[in-house]
Amino acid sequence: FKMQETRQIGLIVPLLDHPFFSRMAQVMEQELFRNDYRAIICNTEEDPQREIEYIDLLLRQRVDGIIINSATNTISYLDDLQAQNVPTVLIDRNIETQKASKVFSDNIMGGYLGMKYLIELGHRHIIVVAPFSTASPIQQRIHGIHQALEEFGIPKDPNMFITSDDHSFDFGVSIGNQLMQMNPRPTAVFALTDVTAIGIMRACWQLGLHIPDDVSVMGYDDIPLASYASPALSTIAQSIAEMGQTAVQLLLNHIQNPDLPSDHAVLATQLVIRETTAPPIK
Repeated sequence: FKMQETRQIGLIVPLLDHPFFSRMAQVMEQELFRNDYRAIICNTEEDPQREIEYIDLLLRQRVDGIIINSATNTISYLDDLQAQNVPTVLIDRNIETQKASKVFSDNIMGGYLGMKYLIELGHRHIIVVAPFSTASPIQQRIHGIHQALEEFGIPKDPNMFITSDDHSFDFGVSIGNQLMQMNPRPTAVFALTDVTAIGIMRACWQLGLHIPDDVSVMGYDDIPLASYASPALSTIAQSIAEMGQTAVQLLLNHIQNPDLPSDHAVLATQLVIRETTAPPIK
């Protein structure tokens, strides 16, 4: 059992080169530093085995707690963390467990809001592009999209969804090139990360298409780059800063009060309308 504080906290991050996760890690590190703790940031590259090895490392370092954005949908090592009295908070990906506190966004509402907005603009030929397709936040966004389709009486078409494990800007460019050369071309694309959306915008520019006149593009996350893209990206915003700060505060509460029961916070998502979406041209 842990006998004394080390003032060190482990941060498990799936992809440090992805703007969403790197921003989240930065926010958590800053919040920990403000509270006189130091962060050990571990990048798993979405590899479950790397995640387990980093957990072993953090336990050897006798960290006071761990915040985990897991590469898996089930975490087998939570029992070990509990047995060693290491408080744990899960962030972003909602894993079904009562053994740790959790912080995540309302991704179902986010998916619903994005699709509802595009439908209300008048779009019917909409393609949804889903990177990280097996991750719980993406699955929840897709669930919200289905809710909007059902509400408006639009039949569910499996061809509407393009899924991939690729999460890069290059994937957005590649899939954008494919979509923009379809006949008929979709009037709107809802990309379930901003990184993918910006890649699609790049493909449109390369093909000489104008956004939103030729096609509307909607993103998800509201990473800082979204508002600086040209044109500025319409997106579903989740508060990366609030998520990271909330996770840190929850963890510190558990460190200071070990008998606190696990808790969870669901943070609101909201529609941010910028320059990449408009009604389809008839």
